[in-house]
Amino acid sequence: MKITKRTKSIAGILAIAAGAIIAAYGVQAFVVPSGLGGGGVGGIALLLYYTFKLPIGLMTFLLNIPLFILGWREINKDFIFKTILGLVIFSIFLDLFKGIQPVPINDIFLGALYGGVFSGISSSIVFRFGGSLGGTDIVSKVIQRRFGVPIGTSALAINSVIILVSWAILGSNRALYTLVNLFVYGRVLDLIQSGVPSKSITIISDQSEALVGRIMADLGRGATFLSGRGAYSNEPKNVVICVVSLPEIGRLKQAVREVDPDAFMIVTNAGEVLGRGFKNE
Repeated sequence: MKITKRTKSIAGILAIAAGAIIAAYGVQAFVVPSGLGGGGVGGIALLLYYTFKLPIGLMTFLLNIPLFILGWREINKDFIFKTILGLVIFSIFLDLFKGIQPVPINDIFLGALYGGVFSGISSSIVFRFGGSLGGTDIVSKVIQRRFGVPIGTSALAINSVIILVSWAILGSNRALYTLVNLFVYGRVLDLIQSGVPSKSITIISDQSEALVGRIMADLGRGATFLSGRGAYSNEPKNVVICVVSLPEIGRLKQAVREVDPDAFMIVTNAGEVLGRGFKNE
């Protein structure tokens, strides 16, 4: 059945809303009860809550307004619209979920761990459908466009300042666990966005034709020949490149050993692979 553009648009809006609600739940159920801070605008809103008891959701929304004004002319309008949608829902449910804690968390490490997991899952959903939950993502995009500074570099600098302020207000213990929370968030986000890393294999062998035949027969994977030349022997060689999933790496190594025990093989992580037999975006 053909999916219409309108149906995709509605599904995207619902997915962003779901991601925003999950994010709000994670903050109120795990981060706040553990007294943890955070990065970006959310981190500032948490510090204002701990210090002055200002509503987290309301402050998150208000602090993002100048950022939207800053990014309106610089960033894709569709991204801004979806981000505003996600932010409004996120801010509303942050305050609606205040005091929620279905499972009492008496361990600050568990609060940091599960808070990071929920944040990573929710952000991956929102990012997947072209939005965000506001914050320093907008500032980082503007800085990249105007000054060429990578998004990751500017985001790290901004978050570092916020963490230092958290250190002064919350104390070293909670500031360090906040870093654990942010690390888990990043790892979960990367894992969901890119999937379990595949393996990129480079093989240099005098039996390259036989090796490729074995790979296609045993693993059902394709391969590519590149022309090479041995630096010591000065003889032409075929370099074989192929990509396999993690469970297939053992079978590939076995096949290479059986066909050519002297083959030179390099195995590296391929963070994300798109195309036939892998992800299709």
